[in-house]
Amino acid sequence: MKTGAGGITILILLKITWSIWLNSQNSIKIIINKKEDKMRTNKYLVVSMAMSLAVTIGVGFSSCKKDEPTPVIVENPLDAEVYYIAGKVISENNALEGVKVSASSVEATTAADGTFQLEMKSKDDCIVTFEKSGYVTVTAEVGFPADAKKQSIVLLSQELETKNPPVTISSDVEQTVIEVKRKMIELTFPAGAVKSATDITVTAYKEGAKKTQAGTVRASLSTVNCEPDGQSFEKPIELRMKNPTGKGVYFADVKHYVEKNGVWSETGAADYNGNGYYVTSIDGFSNHSFGVPCSSQKGTSKTENLKSIVIDNLGKMDSQEQSIDVTSHLGWKIDGTTSDLLKKQLAGLSDSDITALSGAVELTLASLVGGAPSVGEMTLKRDARISGDMKTTVSIVERTTTTVFSFPVVFGGQTVALTIPVVKYDGVDLVITTEKGASHGTHSGGSVE
Repeated sequence: MKTGAGGITILILLKITWSIWLNSQNSIKIIINKKEDKMRTNKYLVVSMAMSLAVTIGVGFSSCKKDEPTPVIVENPLDAEVYYIAGKVISENNALEGVKVSASSVEATTAADGTFQLEMKSKDDCIVTFEKSGYVTVTAEVGFPADAKKQSIVLLSQELETKNPPVTISSDVEQTVIEVKRKMIELTFPAGAVKSATDITVTAYKEGAKKTQAGTVRASLSTVNCEPDGQSFEKPIELRMKNPTGKGVYFADVKHYVEKNGVWSETGAADYNGNGYYVTSIDGFSNHSFGVPCSSQKGTSKTENLKSIVIDNLGKMDSQEQSIDVTSHLGWKIDGTTSDLLKKQLAGLSDSDITALSGAVELTLASLVGGAPSVGEMTLKRDARISGDMKTTVSIVERTTTTVFSFPVVFGGQTVALTIPVVKYDGVDLVITTEKGASHGTHSGGSVE
């Protein structure tokens, strides 16, 4: 038996017993002879009881001090309060490597497969910026659900456009520049618009996702980057956008917007001239947008448990490390077929106009939810480290939201509100539960390291 608190207690009790015995001896000398046998018997009973008590207590302390295994306690990375923004960047349907992705003071660079992830310390709303030399810089709005759990992941997809080659504008002749990728944007520079020959670039691009809320937001029919940013002109420049929907229908109430210092502002109406163009004028270069008012109403939100991963370390005192693959869907889709939805709402519209309108609607929706209407998969890795004698279960729960968007169009001389339901894969939550083994319990003399 080891000497410890129990051993010290035994020594004390034995000392007390010895004192009792000595006192009993003194008492025996002064009592009458006829009671001598009775006192001797009491003496032995006292000694026996004290020694039995000492042995019992000693055994109790000794049993608590036996060498018991104690689990190694570690901090599980999955317990840290962090939130992730992750996604993929593409260009012309190909993964784009080397894109700088930043939000607040956090930065990442896309890998060879175009993927990225940002580790955020809070679930506050933020602006994500995508930058790469030779490409138009794009920003997107990101928001975490109010009830987002720690380790939650918000997914974001983005398409970047390479800048078009420069075009030289002369000072003494009128010139029209057509954006070469989508051929929807035209700019006419009157003679004298610039003081001397000036190189410009005009590039159509897709805006980043917006944090959709109930109400009316700006949906972009076409957005164009014009450089040099801040370039001013001596005379107004006519900016035109071709009607993207065909001849039988067009978007109503289109406005012109300009972006300065990351903020979009409405400058006035972009009138439809009846000849297939929306027209406005500008006096300087920035990012410009032809936007249509779009109302959005969030519908059903769903969760689905994709899988559960069990890390069973019960009965083992050493900690255990394990990498977890978190695979979920990325992107969005229209709840139904776009053309079928439009045919039901615009009966009599020609097939060619339905096709053109379908493409315009999907491109416009992309300016709200980001990326193209497609759904893929993305796998992220998380590291777990589990304490000894513990079991941890990680459930991967996917979140989706259905939002109904509504656009005003003019068809047959009347304004009609087109409604398009969109299902967006918002991201995943990691639901973590733990079970502790018996060695984590507490009892007298026990300890947990």
